[in-house]
Amino acid sequence: MKQKHVIPRLSMMAVFALCFFLLAVQAGAANQDNDIAMLDRSAKAFSSVVRKAGPAVVYISVEKTNKSFDERGQMDMFNDPFFEHFFGKKFDRFRQEPSPFKQHGAGSGFIISPSGLILTNNHVVDNADTIRVRLADKREFTASVVGTDPQSDVALIKIDGKNLPVLPLGDSDTLEIGEWVIAIGSLLN
Repeated sequence: MKQKHVIPRLSMMAVFALCFFLLAVQAGAANQDNDIAMLDRSAKAFSSVVRKAGPAVVYISVEKTNKSFDERGQMDMFNDPFFEHFFGKKFDRFRQEPSPFKQHGAGSGFIISPSGLILTNNHVVDNADTIRVRLADKREFTASVVGTDPQSDVALIKIDGKNLPVLPLGDSDTLEIGEWVIAIGSLLN
């Protein structure tokens, strides 16, 4: 007689398990829809920030003259003491005097004041002979270095122009660890 009650109990447990499973799947689908909606809102917020900040982001191209092999990363193996130890001075005739060459570089920055101050990285403008700045509206300017801080890799350059778009600096003291930040560049302009 006990066996008659076992089958209905198993059936009831299976029905409850199936209902629980279906409710969990439905809740997961609802959460997934909420997650997708949240990601969509975040993407729109990022796009809005980039659209507002973009006009003040600039493309910077630099040119500098290097005068030695070492400055461009090549080694003069004939001037190496290790090489001289094994081969002596007989290879002196192969030594070449370093000749100046132009090196080109590029980076980005952003205009922080209507007077044309631009914040960029020190490594972008360090030892540059000429600095050219192109705005999002395709205007081009020659810039000069106002100041640099190699340790923090920050530099301030200046252009002379009118009606410049500005991206003012914010207050970093109001930020908290874990907050989102956006880096906007113009490297391939």
